[in-house]
Amino acid sequence: MPTPASQDTFEAGAFHPDYGTRRVAGSLNIDGGMATFTSDAGLFAFPLTGLQIKLGGASDRLVFLEHPNFPKVSIFTSDHAILDHPSFAQDRTLTRARDRIRRRKLVARCITFGLLALLIGAVAGVWFAKDPMVRAIARQVPVEWEQQLGDTAFQQISARHKLITDPAVQRQLDLLAKPLLAVVPQDRYPFTLHIIEDASLNAFALPGGNVAIHSGLLLAADTPEEVLGVLGHELSHVTYQHGMRSMIQGVGLFAIVQAFLGDATGLLAVLANNAPFLLTQKFSRDFEREADDQGFRYLEAAKLNPRGMISFFEKMRREEEKMKEQLPGGEELEALSFLSTHPATAERMARLEQLLAKSPRKDGFTKVNVDFKEFQQALRASLSAPEKGKRPAKVDPKSGK
Repeated sequence: MPTPASQDTFEAGAFHPDYGTRRVAGSLNIDGGMATFTSDAGLFAFPLTGLQIKLGGASDRLVFLEHPNFPKVSIFTSDHAILDHPSFAQDRTLTRARDRIRRRKLVARCITFGLLALLIGAVAGVWFAKDPMVRAIARQVPVEWEQQLGDTAFQQISARHKLITDPAVQRQLDLLAKPLLAVVPQDRYPFTLHIIEDASLNAFALPGGNVAIHSGLLLAADTPEEVLGVLGHELSHVTYQHGMRSMIQGVGLFAIVQAFLGDATGLLAVLANNAPFLLTQKFSRDFEREADDQGFRYLEAAKLNPRGMISFFEKMRREEEKMKEQLPGGEELEALSFLSTHPATAERMARLEQLLAKSPRKDGFTKVNVDFKEFQQALRASLSAPEKGKRPAKVDPKSGK
């Protein structure tokens, strides 16, 4: 039986001609200048002088002890602590062998850690390159395809909601948006503005240029600048292709890399079946922050006061808190659904305040040339009017018609 483990004794195995081809388990004892193996099958010993040490087995996990005087015999142990035995330090040959083994183990570890670091670096590199790849892929999507996707999604929306199609109301909305649209790039697609009859404080944008504002939001605004602040934010979602980029991100990293390297066929096929995703998507914080910043720049370029964006976000935040206090459990409020997809956090509003403080225009903003109260009255009147089934036309940013 194996002897009890001590500082000189190690669990081991051995191959010996007397044991046939099988491996025998036992214990190895280093003492008195001898390496002694003991097992149920018997006992034999090697002198330490002339002993050869090497690594072997899977991943070099075993230490083999052999002696030239016993060519067909070997002892092995998985306990690498044997290399630190004092007897090995007293023999120069064993010391050199032990040092070679330690260097080999060190090199193996360095190679393993190096390969692992390269693998982690490669994965991290691809992951951090994901957003740039997604942006590049989105820009390669044919504009007609993007518009068709957005139109399909909006058709599903308009089938469930009434659109305000009063020409007078639509003209006033177009006039209100005209200075803002004049500074928004129109090279990829024009914009179509819609008003949806819905009491919720909401607005949304779809790929290809469809932008819808709920009647509840238009009627809750105190100034045209508040509406334009929301509109600037939504237009930025379109120009930055946040809808498309969200869909592309959702297909997985492998498909993104494959599409980036040139084969976008499969990706477009997947996206073509995901128009319903656009109806329920929530943009990431980065996308919302990006839309805030770009919307602010659009307003600034149009000489429109960006404070309207801030004041309307603050208005919705206060209203949400007030209404949550009136409901048990603070349920999410359908009437304030804009906040579920466009969270008006204090951090975002503080960021916009900082942008406003740094704005070179400061107070040099142009007054909006629209009778906003008259527009709201016309909108209220149209809410009870029968639907005329007329769809708004594409907006020409130059003429506003």
